[in-house]
Amino acid sequence: MHRHRSGIPILWPCVPLVLAAACAGTAENRGNLGAPTDAAPKTPTSIAQACHELHMAEPHLWPARIPPVHAAGAAAEAFLVREFEAKPTAPGAQATLAVLGRIGKDQAAALCHQLVAERAPLAIEAALALGYLPGSKEDPVLRDCVADRHGDVTLRTAAACSLTRHGDRSVAPTFLAAIVRAGTPAGRADEAQLGLPGKSRWARERYFIQLMLKDLGHQDLLDEFDSDAPWPALEKLAPRIEARLKGS
Repeated sequence: MHRHRSGIPILWPCVPLVLAAACAGTAENRGNLGAPTDAAPKTPTSIAQACHELHMAEPHLWPARIPPVHAAGAAAEAFLVREFEAKPTAPGAQATLAVLGRIGKDQAAALCHQLVAERAPLAIEAALALGYLPGSKEDPVLRDCVADRHGDVTLRTAAACSLTRHGDRSVAPTFLAAIVRAGTPAGRADEAQLGLPGKSRWARERYFIQLMLKDLGHQDLLDEFDSDAPWPALEKLAPRIEARLKGS
């Protein structure tokens, strides 16, 4: 298993990592994408073309196709939404949602809410994007998703991470702590209480938590969070993560 210097394991191609790498050099904060580069599209036609090329691109092309769209900023939102609605199964649809999460506003949020509510094929990516879009800790779509005992646990984790990004201090931290200790003796009670499935690997769900901890500045917790750590370490860390995310 490869690992970033941040401590976050790279287990498969992941859009957040691709997005971060492709947009290196631009400002990280929402609403401040930095000055457009020379390669940035400057007209509606060129922006539309850049969005189309990203949406239709195979994953190995995303690092080259993301920066022009990202640099276009809010001007690209409507074009990206249009591309996704026209062909939600395009090879670059996952990247489209990730970029919308960084540059979008109301249109992007509406699309992502719809995908999560419908439990669409890319609902996980939409749920993650909602954590970066304008939102609320009371978001009913994300809250319903987390509470869905019969829903996909990876999607529920993505929704909980996004709720936490928006300031939820009750529902999401408790659920995320359960994911941290899932598969341990102490985690068996969570399976019954929260409807968690019994499975041997929780790497993807824990990766989402690691990324969220990193983005929120909880580096000390991240440094201790190895998703493959022995179960006593995970059991010990889970309540600390929950307390930190609750602000206590």
